[in-house]
Amino acid sequence: MLDSIVVGAGAAGLTTARELARSGLSVRVLEARDRVGGRAWTESLTFGVPIDRGCAWLHSAEQNPWAPYARAHGFTVLERPPDWGQRIGRERLSAAQRARRDADWDRAAEAITAAAAAGRDVPVSTVLPDDLEFRPHFDAIMSWWMGVDTHELSTVDFAASDDSETNWAVAEGLGAVVASAARGLDVELACPVSAIDWSGRRIRVTSPRGMLECQAVVVTVPTTLLARGEPRFTPALPPEYEEAFAGLPLGLANKVFLEVEDGALPFEGTTNFIASGTTVRTTSFSVRPAGHDVLLAYFGGGYARELERDGALVAAAREELARLFGADFERRIRRTTATAWAGDPWARGSYSAAKPGFARCRATLGRPLAGRVFFAGDACTTQTFGEINGAWESGVAAARGVAAALAERVGSDAA
Repeated sequence: MLDSIVVGAGAAGLTTARELARSGLSVRVLEARDRVGGRAWTESLTFGVPIDRGCAWLHSAEQNPWAPYARAHGFTVLERPPDWGQRIGRERLSAAQRARRDADWDRAAEAITAAAAAGRDVPVSTVLPDDLEFRPHFDAIMSWWMGVDTHELSTVDFAASDDSETNWAVAEGLGAVVASAARGLDVELACPVSAIDWSGRRIRVTSPRGMLECQAVVVTVPTTLLARGEPRFTPALPPEYEEAFAGLPLGLANKVFLEVEDGALPFEGTTNFIASGTTVRTTSFSVRPAGHDVLLAYFGGGYARELERDGALVAAAREELARLFGADFERRIRRTTATAWAGDPWARGSYSAAKPGFARCRATLGRPLAGRVFFAGDACTTQTFGEINGAWESGVAAARGVAAALAERVGSDAA
């Protein structure tokens, strides 16, 4: 019998397993996909350079544990801040425009924070000032940052988000950093867990490979799947956990990567621009992300979901580029590839976003059941949710909880 089983080999699952192994406990990781990393996924086959189809940024980088981990394991951390919000279309915003936009942002943030402080966990859209000049711009940024539109965004979730605004990329890809954490671990791929029976003294975990027994299980499956009963728990989990799964779904962000002819990329160096500042149905472009000669279009929220459903992500990116740079530029696009995270059977979304009224449920997922069933992932933290550092922190917390619970059990048995 194993001391522990971790369900899922994403950032949280691998962090949990590393911490458990470090504390001397036996641990096996069961992963549904044919690769490790989960929603952190770097691939180089499409264009011959690494592209992050999933998460790409070390947010709050100066305090993000993945940054020193990446350096220690030979990855190149690019300690230069992105120039987000400096360009709309082909034009760089003037100092006066940036000042007005920043003032709008401050007023919006103050209104949201005030609502949260008053205990009003309501849609962000309902508390914003009516006279925001840059309201469409603000709404678009929220859809990229939080993965949902402002009418679906919790005021308490937004206010609780702990982000230092220091953002670094990794030249080799953040997904590659996460995947490296699997080295030396006992990981079984293509092994989706269908059932977890915690009714007896031993926990039974069922997958296509059969049934395994353990003393504690850490579940890092996205809440979108848990809400669908994947995997099935016996006995059923308490109602507050089911409420948390339903109230903490994943928002959506999708990416389109475009390879263009040599010399055709707009602007010099690594830079960013927003296609339009007058509508939420727009995209944020990154030129040479992490220093590689590709163009990235970033879509979020309801617009990303609609485009994915209609198979129109690439077309939307091409149309924006043709509008901004002319039909000749569009003809210089060689190859494209797009993500589809809403339809991914093992994710059903991108990153955690509480529904209005349900931000309180994050604390629920941080609590273990009977010292035997633990949860970890970016939904399980109250301040670093939706970010890869949150996955690390929740994984470490779960592993330490398992170690403490098993040590206490050994002590009780000895007594």
